[in-house]
Amino acid sequence: MLGKLKDIFGAKQSSGPNGSPAPAGPKPRRSRVNLQRRFTLVSETAQGSMSRVHRAVDNESGRVVCLKVQNPEKNAAAAARSVHDTRPPEGEMSSRFIHPHVVRTYEYGVSTKGEQFLVMEFIDGLSLRYVRESRSTSLADKLELLAQAAEGLAAVHAVGFIHHDVGPQNFLVDRDHQVKLIDFGLAIPNTPAFRRPGNRTGTLQYMAPELIRRETIDERIDIFSFGALAFEFLTDRLPYDAGNNNSMAMLLQRINSEPLDPAIANPQLPTELTDLIRKLITRRQADRWPSMANLAEALRSIPVGATI
Repeated sequence: MLGKLKDIFGAKQSSGPNGSPAPAGPKPRRSRVNLQRRFTLVSETAQGSMSRVHRAVDNESGRVVCLKVQNPEKNAAAAARSVHDTRPPEGEMSSRFIHPHVVRTYEYGVSTKGEQFLVMEFIDGLSLRYVRESRSTSLADKLELLAQAAEGLAAVHAVGFIHHDVGPQNFLVDRDHQVKLIDFGLAIPNTPAFRRPGNRTGTLQYMAPELIRRETIDERIDIFSFGALAFEFLTDRLPYDAGNNNSMAMLLQRINSEPLDPAIANPQLPTELTDLIRKLITRRQADRWPSMANLAEALRSIPVGATI
């Protein structure tokens, strides 16, 4: 399974020094940490509006890790704009997700400069977006990757949280061909206080219609976003194809129009698969696929033949 991805990744490498396993569980730091002393930064892997993400060496353990450092001023300003109750720190939430298809948080805390930080497993891998654009993966392998991604997202929902930013950029495929869900910077507890209508946050191309309309939400916003991701992964098109650079057109299309039919976007897909995708991306919450819990099983049960 997933043999063609081996050509993309090359040989398997160990995930830690001397093949050492991940620590048994996450731990919050009670005292402030001098990040400059504690970590040696190797490279910057991502630079967002709210945080910096580095590949780093933990000088205490010698382990290669992913170090995420949040910008305190920008995070405080975003919190002030939110209509929600006080949101738990990202590290507090992500440390509860212990699953093979979710990135592992080893530690979280506050730096000596007042920055919240997370220490996570470093995933040497490629995003689902890159895998799709490489055009070297069979339909069977694509469905297996999607099934693993679904299991990761289901684990987040099972603990009582909404990811709120499901998209191909937030799923990585590692050298063992395992999918990992990452980035809980927008995650929220799945509680009445956080399901109230509020600000639109997430990635617009994959955003659920009820979120765009500022209506009450629940975990089904993630299910819609996962459906949009799967649609694109399997057809090379988005279900709402107004153009990535036209935000207003995308907003209006999501509110006023039905999504593109996956059978039209890719006529080679099995009927069972197009039926499933339709249920994932339906505009009405009540008609949508109800839970991520059984989605992986449904994806793996679809019969496939030729590659696409």
